[in-house]
Amino acid sequence: MAALKSGGGASVARSLGGRLLQPDTRDMDERKLMNVVEEMSIASGVPVPPVYMLPEEQGINAFAAGFSPDDAAIAVTRGTLELLDRDELQGVVAHEFSHVLNGDMRLNIRMMGVLFGIMIVGLVGRMMLRGGYRTGRSSRRGRGTSGLLAVGVGLTVLGAIGVFLARLIKAAASRQREYLADASAVQFTRQTQGIAGALKKIGGYREHSFLQAADAEEVSHMLFAL
Repeated sequence: MAALKSGGGASVARSLGGRLLQPDTRDMDERKLMNVVEEMSIASGVPVPPVYMLPEEQGINAFAAGFSPDDAAIAVTRGTLELLDRDELQGVVAHEFSHVLNGDMRLNIRMMGVLFGIMIVGLVGRMMLRGGYRTGRSSRRGRGTSGLLAVGVGLTVLGAIGVFLARLIKAAASRQREYLADASAVQFTRQTQGIAGALKKIGGYREHSFLQAADAEEVSHMLFAL
C-alpha cells in the first residue's frame, strides 16, 4: 500500500506489466486510444490521466486505479486495442472514467490492500506446510514438525476462507458501481452500441477478459470485465 500511496494508479498499472503511452505516439492503435481518452476527459470533466497499455495481455479488459483524479491512471490490454473498434473502445474508456469521476478508485485500492493481506496469510501457511514437510523428512523431531504443520494448515485454510469471503464482498460492493459506470458511459459517449458491443466481443472471444499477470486476483474488482 505504501507504493500505491506514493505512485498512485500508475504503480498498479506498472505492477501488471503496463507500459506508459506517450501523447505523441505514432502507433495507430495507441494514437486511437489517446484520442479516445482525451475525448472522454472533456466529456466527463476529469483531467487527462496517464494511459498504460498491458502489452502481454490478449484478453479484452481495462481498469482505472488511483486514490483521486489527480493520481489516477487508466490501463487497457493489448487485446482491447486490437479487437475493439473505436465506438467499443470509447465505451470501455468512458466506463473507466466514470469510476474516476465517482470516486470508486479509492474503495477499490483499499479492497486491493485487504485482499493482498488475506492472500499473504494463505501464502505463509503454504510455506509453513512445505517447510514442515521437509523438516519432518530430514529430522526426528516429530512434535515440533507436527505443530508447524498444524499452524500451516490453519493459516492456509484461513487464507482460503478469507479470499472466498473477500470475493463475495467485492462482488456485492462493485455491482451497483458497475451499473452506474455503464450508465455514465452512455452519458459520456451519447450512444449505447459501444459498451454493448465490447461486452459481446468479450463473451465470444476465446481469451475473454482473462489476465495472465500474477497479481490479477488482487485487482480483479477493478477490471472492466471479470
